Amino acid sequence: MEGLFVGLMSGTSVDSIDAVIVNLSKDRFELVEEESTPIQNDLKNRIFEAVNDSHTSKNNINDLDIELGKVFGKATLHLLDKASIDKSNIVAIGSHGQTIKHEPNLPNPYSLQIGNPKEIIRITNIRTVADFRKADIQAGGQGAPLSPLFHQFIFKISSISEGTVINIGGISNLTSLKNSSEEIIAYDSGPGNCLIDVWNKNHKKGDFDEDGSWASSGKCIPQLLQTMINDPFFKSSPPKSTGADYFNLRWIEKNLLLFKEEFLPQDVQATLAELTVKTIYAELKRLNVIEKNVYICGGGIYNTFLIKRLEKMIKNKTFSTLSLGIDPDYVEASCFAWLAKERLNKRSFDLSKITGSNKKVLLGKVWKTA
Repeated sequence: MEGLFVGLMSGTSVDSIDAVIVNLSKDRFELVEEESTPIQNDLKNRIFEAVNDSHTSKNNINDLDIELGKVFGKATLHLLDKASIDKSNIVAIGSHGQTIKHEPNLPNPYSLQIGNPKEIIRITNIRTVADFRKADIQAGGQGAPLSPLFHQFIFKISSISEGTVINIGGISNLTSLKNSSEEIIAYDSGPGNCLIDVWNKNHKKGDFDEDGSWASSGKCIPQLLQTMINDPFFKSSPPKSTGADYFNLRWIEKNLLLFKEEFLPQDVQATLAELTVKTIYAELKRLNVIEKNVYICGGGIYNTFLIKRLEKMIKNKTFSTLSLGIDPDYVEASCFAWLAKERLNKRSFDLSKITGSNKKVLLGKVWKTA
């Protein structure tokens, strides 16, 4: 299945829908057009409430699913209009959706994404591939991360044999490739921007800490940092994954309640930034790849304080995925365009070393047009 594909992604920050058109003809990758469409505050706030409410109703989820599906569909049409490309030229849409709950370790594991594919098709009349995590979870896997498969593809077509990709989105995940044609080591390392962002919002300082300026004004609190690092997630062995329904404001407040003294908010912010950096560093060290090239993507690449702390810790310079030929803002969206192509080609993946699944799986379900 060759040609142009659309990729859609909304991350844990819920700030926008990242949309791309990519050319995947003949085992190549070309980012043809990209667009980031803001999610309106009312919808964003309702999504955050659903993420953080363990008892949100099924009706509420269904309403959000349909509403966000419409937004995804309209974002696709806007992207096509921007690129002056007729929808008849698009082979398929690959939509990750917006994660609401991610519970792969329960007795009845599941991962819930919203952004109804039927609504996307109704608006665009383009077949859509979505629900990418379900098959892997049914096969005993974590359902995430899936982007390492795409990272391997990018390394291969870039003729790069080894390196580590770190996606610092709401959650940080890393992909280590010792050889682009061999085994991938990949998993979530913990919070990326999610704790930093939610603490920023909670103190009326905007949706994110621009350049890490607020964190840089504070001082890391060693005893709080150590308490946070003692969380069972960081002690667990891969494969592992997590989400903003775990690492959130409640998680921060739970840790703060263990101390009698009241910490300055900027010092807590500095500690949260250090937590992101230190947990990433710990995994790079564990994998013995600190001296190898590290490529960064995701919103965290713009947090200069965070990146400088990481570079100081690993005593090495990091690189943007732009050096691999792909905009760091659109790696994830591009991934799901690529996964849509692989699904239509009926390619199954062995994710046993990434998610822990016990058999090869077809990732995604195909919704066809009428």
